[in-house]
Amino acid sequence: MWGEVTPAERLRSVTRRSVDDDHLAAAAADALAGFSDEPASLVVACRRVLAHHRAHGSLWWVCSRILAAADPASAARAAARELEADRTGDRLGATLPLLDEGEVVAIVGYSSTVDDALMERFDIEAVAVRVDGDDPMAALRRRRSDHAVRVVDAWDPVLERAARLLVAASAIGPERALVPLGTGAVMEAVGGGAREAWLVGGVGRVLPARVYEMVVSSLPPEHAYEEISVQRFDRIAGPRGLERPHDATARIDCPVVPELLRPLG
Repeated sequence: MWGEVTPAERLRSVTRRSVDDDHLAAAAADALAGFSDEPASLVVACRRVLAHHRAHGSLWWVCSRILAAADPASAARAAARELEADRTGDRLGATLPLLDEGEVVAIVGYSSTVDDALMERFDIEAVAVRVDGDDPMAALRRRRSDHAVRVVDAWDPVLERAARLLVAASAIGPERALVPLGTGAVMEAVGGGAREAWLVGGVGRVLPARVYEMVVSSLPPEHAYEEISVQRFDRIAGPRGLERPHDATARIDCPVVPELLRPLG
């Protein structure tokens, strides 16, 4: 993929990518494999890329898996394969119910995972909610599906007809999740109107408590995220499909690496 590009140049390319790039973590795994023969440089490279994308849960998962492995290069390749083969979107799309006339699926944090879920579900009317921490217009311009999605504000009356509320998480811990700023206000606006609220994760998004706490503590003072209890959601959507929050957060495949528990600076 990279030809004669050096590992440092690969890493710089990754750090310049947008934090909402859903392929960022897989690209980082590929780039970090180039540092696998130099343990000290690998630690520095992981910390450098995390410093540029502090809220990206899957990136913390990638770096933790690589640094904890006896063979970092193999771990990087395995992580990239798992990310590229993530079936969260497909399973989410298969699980979305048939809606009654006039009902909608409301989405906070429109992502490629949600886009994949809607790919074949032209029977669903979807609305993307604009909040302080996320303007879905950029993500909608990048989407692969032809599904019509209307952008609305958090006060729009259409949310009273939301049968499902989908919220994309940047990172998920055992008790709380990092979501776009303004999500809580949307959940209050929807109230009991939505039959269920689903938190959308994916490969690498569910992290152990100590790693999740580092994600949150590493955020700059001015950031576009808020924390919300995972218990406010009926289900968490991941590569295994829909799970109850307790079941989803009990299955954590991310090691805790001391090198990543120090402030990023």
